[in-house]
Amino acid sequence: MTIQQAFEDFMLEQKVRGNSPKTQEYYSGALRLLLTYCGPEQEMAALTLAQLRHHYLALTEKGLSTTTIQSYVRAWRAFLTWCYQEGYIAADLPQKFRLPKAKRPTIDVLTDREVQQLFSSFDTKHLPGLRNYCICALMLDSGLRMDEVVTLETEHVHLAEGYAIVCGKGNKERMVPLGNRSRQMLARYLRRRGPVDNPRLFQTSQHTPIRQTTVKQLFRKLKKRLNIPRLRAHLLRHTFATRYLENGGDMYSLQQILGHTSLEMVKRYVHLTHQKTVAAFPQFSPLDRLAR
Repeated sequence: MTIQQAFEDFMLEQKVRGNSPKTQEYYSGALRLLLTYCGPEQEMAALTLAQLRHHYLALTEKGLSTTTIQSYVRAWRAFLTWCYQEGYIAADLPQKFRLPKAKRPTIDVLTDREVQQLFSSFDTKHLPGLRNYCICALMLDSGLRMDEVVTLETEHVHLAEGYAIVCGKGNKERMVPLGNRSRQMLARYLRRRGPVDNPRLFQTSQHTPIRQTTVKQLFRKLKKRLNIPRLRAHLLRHTFATRYLENGGDMYSLQQILGHTSLEMVKRYVHLTHQKTVAAFPQFSPLDRLAR
């Protein structure tokens, strides 16, 4: 069994599992790089830990960030684990081929003033402005990813009940709460938009579903118009998560809302809330509450 044949089998397995096109693209890109390093005729049974470490060092010489390198290695390990389970390799290479430590970037968030500036910039009297307001509201007030906003379907938005069902990474669905302001603006948008011939919530002026390029273009314009150079779609999600914890939300419910598989991803936001935690501590202190 060559690495090329194992790669083709692995990618077929991803389709059978129903993994999203984005997940398949991620694996394909990372593993094709491994194939380039190894050569397509490399026998899987002859693959060694020393080779993998050599290929890892080749990655580090490409000038990539540690986070990007870690992403590649994670895909390689998933492939090797599958190969080991299928009997294509005898040694448990992924157990020995560890992920490199990635430098954890500092998470930035929008200030309250910048949030007000952002939402005041939309002309909600007209449909495009109302749509863009709702797009940003779902990101900042419910923590949706850009792709989740783009693919959100009208029938999955339950305004009366106050939640939406979104399709996240790995085609996993989850329920996301909606704030009162978001519900009001979404209801207004749906009334103005009217019925359409496709299931997607957000439409272009030509009555076709928006795409990721639509949202990226929106944020490029907002960044210049508002003079907030760091403004991007994912910054709104970071802001939501941080404010949610600051306002008294717990990590476990935040994990469910964001769609993270582990608490480790959520813990990134905790250090940003320490200052407010100290200031608010008297409200939760057992002795201080008894003394009231």
